[in-house]
Amino acid sequence: MNKLVKKIVKTFGNIITAQVAINPVRTRKLLAIVYGLNGWRNLLWGGSGLEGAYAKLGAALSRSICKSFLQPGNSVMVNIFFPCELLHALNIIPMFPEALSVYLVNSACEQVFAEAAENAGVPESFCSYHKIMLGMAETGVLPKPLLITNTTLACDANRLSFRRLAEHYQIPHLVVDIPDKINSEAEHYVAEQLRAVTAALEDCCKKKLAWEKLCEAISIADRSLKSYQEYLEFRGRCSLPVTMSGELYSLIATHVFLGTPESEDYLNALRQAAQNAPLPKAGKKRLLWLHTLPNWQESLQTFFAPDGHFEIVGCDLTYDVLVDMDPQRPYESMARRLLYNFNNGPAQRRIAAAAHYAKKLQADGVLIFCHWGCKQTMGMALLAKSILEAEGFPTLVLDGDGCDSRNVSDGQMVTRLSAFLEQLEEKK
Repeated sequence: MNKLVKKIVKTFGNIITAQVAINPVRTRKLLAIVYGLNGWRNLLWGGSGLEGAYAKLGAALSRSICKSFLQPGNSVMVNIFFPCELLHALNIIPMFPEALSVYLVNSACEQVFAEAAENAGVPESFCSYHKIMLGMAETGVLPKPLLITNTTLACDANRLSFRRLAEHYQIPHLVVDIPDKINSEAEHYVAEQLRAVTAALEDCCKKKLAWEKLCEAISIADRSLKSYQEYLEFRGRCSLPVTMSGELYSLIATHVFLGTPESEDYLNALRQAAQNAPLPKAGKKRLLWLHTLPNWQESLQTFFAPDGHFEIVGCDLTYDVLVDMDPQRPYESMARRLLYNFNNGPAQRRIAAAAHYAKKLQADGVLIFCHWGCKQTMGMALLAKSILEAEGFPTLVLDGDGCDSRNVSDGQMVTRLSAFLEQLEEKK
């Protein structure tokens, strides 16, 4: 990020921070305007190839956040794992804390919301993504959505934060329970819950879900996941200028945006870029990333820039479940995607998947990013390091924060990454 852009972002962050307490509605509108303009800028001047794919999906995400701020009565708050094909089929805008918080930290104004949540009783050690979302609600900047629905998959924080958010706004809160056993009975159980969510959505937005629209969304999702699987086949044999932001876009494309034309176009472009990419670059270390990515952190951007020391070959949250989907059985298909997610069940499933993809993508090492407040990743980190290193993959456990700049130590992180790079060089 050049000095001028940094100065503009810092100035904007200061304006937002100052406005929050004075006029939260004006703050919301200002954020919506800037994110909307950013979306159009990305769309018009995004470039081509992989860079163009990132720009287009970034534009779609920016416009989606803008719309959710301006049209909250047509928005639903979800967690990252919720199957949003239901929302896309109803033309409902998904809101999710991961996108909100990442956009705020990249706008240099996340701290005012994190502090507002802590002042309202949210623990300092709570997940920063959800804490910032709650702070937006406490300050009045986050608009009241239509309803809230989330799964029990992977994250404990969303069960607490979404319940609190629903009580704050006095709106319906629907939780989809995901059993850790995978069988036909569990599939039916989850599918029936998703049908109940559909009925609640229809009741709240006063319109019926068109069956053909849902089947179309599932068909798009199926083609999109197949494109991503093909991308992974090429990825192990090529080098690509993947960025941390780019990998986050891939995460959104295979999750909240799955079932949309924007997601399918993005994943097709990703596959095409990998198919035409050159062979792996000599001397550049290929890294498999576990958990979320702090794309706001300039020191890490340098390490993982296209001309940096490392190349990110994949993120485990992006490939967490790649199953076939049947457009004629949409609810069962969405249920299977939730059940077969490797975050469902014991940590060994996630670790085994990491070992598999580290081999498949020809990684030189693995980085486990312990995001602030994520007990699941922190709890499995040392076990994962032990197993992955026994499989021949040097592993770095790195503590940080995906969206709150108060909780990082740049110098320490850079020192540890440099030492890890030396370790990989010695292994060679």
